[in-house]
Formats: sequence, structure tokens, C-alpha cells
Amino acid sequence: MRLLRKGFAIAGILFLSFQSSVLASPTVSVPDFKNNAENIPWWNNRVGKQLSDVMSNELSNAGVKVVERGNVDAVLSEQELADLGIVSKTAKNNNTAKRGKMRGAQFIILGGVSAYEEGVSEKTSSDGTAIFGMGGNKTSQESTAYIAVDLRIVNSTTGEIVASRTVEGTAKSTSKTTSSGGDLSGFSSMMQGSSNSRSAQMFGNALSSFKTNKTTVEVNKAPKEKAIRAALISASDYVNCVLVVRGSCLAEFAEQEKRRRSKTLDLLNFD
Repeated sequence: MRLLRKGFAIAGILFLSFQSSVLASPTVSVPDFKNNAENIPWWNNRVGKQLSDVMSNELSNAGVKVVERGNVDAVLSEQELADLGIVSKTAKNNNTAKRGKMRGAQFIILGGVSAYEEGVSEKTSSDGTAIFGMGGNKTSQESTAYIAVDLRIVNSTTGEIVASRTVEGTAKSTSKTTSSGGDLSGFSSMMQGSSNSRSAQMFGNALSSFKTNKTTVEVNKAPKEKAIRAALISASDYVNCVLVVRGSCLAEFAEQEKRRRSKTLDLLNFD
């Protein structure tokens, strides 16, 4: 009986070890993003690196192991310091960097901004009332920007694209202008013309000088940086689903992709 229990214990340990190795997160690297749209006015040489850094952070937050490649010189410098003996190494402190221990990336996350366009849709509305020169007006404007990010997960050993996804989204900017006030000069002229009494003339003169105006502007502009980060958060969740979580989230992303493709196809009429 003791031998049987021992056998079950060993089997349980092996099972848990196998299960943890299956669910373990593979390592990935994120090269600089590419500008595949070629007409993005705010793109420069730093943006690709910035987007790579954002994607790396979001992947780490999602539970994916990311190896540093963009700032690899900093890692190598630390190893060189250890090799030269500049960093102290004692029996109690043996945590210095070692060569030949850097992890390789099992998968490479390739990303690029394939589209970014502001003003893809615009909407303006106005509403105002005025009685005897007194009233107000409200004007609202709405503008929508469109962004698309393409993502590919590539096996670094075989070069095979194991998964890909396009993240599309819109960011809305709004502007509201509210004005109120009045000009009683017209009402004053009407009173003075309808009566020749001295009091009416004096009251009309007082009203003619009454003018007031107040304008309030409220702008809520969606920053492009925040819109892009939102797209990269969605992309990082997808990578985490494919490489780490697996399971039901794959079906959810597949359904999202189906809806995205359907909406895109609906924009055109095919013969």
C-alpha cells in the first residue's frame, strides 16, 4: 500500500511538472514597429522604437515573457563589468551578470501601423433661440480618427507565421461651443418708435446700451498616443491568448476577427 501511495505521489509530481511546462509562457521579442502607411504625418525615427517599448510593456503586463533586444547594449555592458572584475563577487554576493546565459526569443512579435487617418467622419450640429435680442446658441462638432495595427507572431526557429491579427479602431474628438447674450438695441428702437412719451424715450435710450455676450468652448480631443496604446493593449491580449492562455479566448478573438472582416467587406459593393 505504501508503495502504491508513493507511486501515485510521483505520478502527481510528474503531471504537475508537465502541466506547468505546457502552460509556461514562451519568450518573445518585439522589434521596432514599422510604418506601413507611409502617410502618417507624426511618424519619425523614434516612433517605431516607442511603439515597440509600449508593446513590450503591455505584453509583460498580460503575462508574456519578453526578452530585451532594443537596449541589449545595457545588458552586455553589465556582463562586461562582471568579466573585468569591476563588479564585486563574493560568496554572499554572487548575483553578477554572466555571459552565455541570455534567453533566446522563441517567437518574434512583428508589428506595424498600416493606417492612420484623421477626419474619416465629421458631424456638426447647431441649436439656438433668440427673443427680443436675448438668447443663446449651442454648436457641437465631432471628428473621428481611424487606426489599424497589423500584428504577426513568428516562430524564430522555423520562420513560420503561427498567428496574425489586425486591430482596427476609431478615436472620437468632440468640440462644444456655447454662447449666450443679448442686444436690446432693436427692442429699444421699437419702443421709441411706438411712443413719444419722455419716459418711453428715456427707457429706450437705456435699453439701447444694453449688450452682453458670453462664449464657452469645451474641447475633448482623443490623443493619438492613447488610441494607439489601446490598439496595442488589444494586440498584447491576443498574443497572450495564442501563446499562453489558449482555450476559450481563441474562439472569442476568432469571432471578433469575423465581425471585423464582415464590416470591412460591407463598405464595398461587389459585382
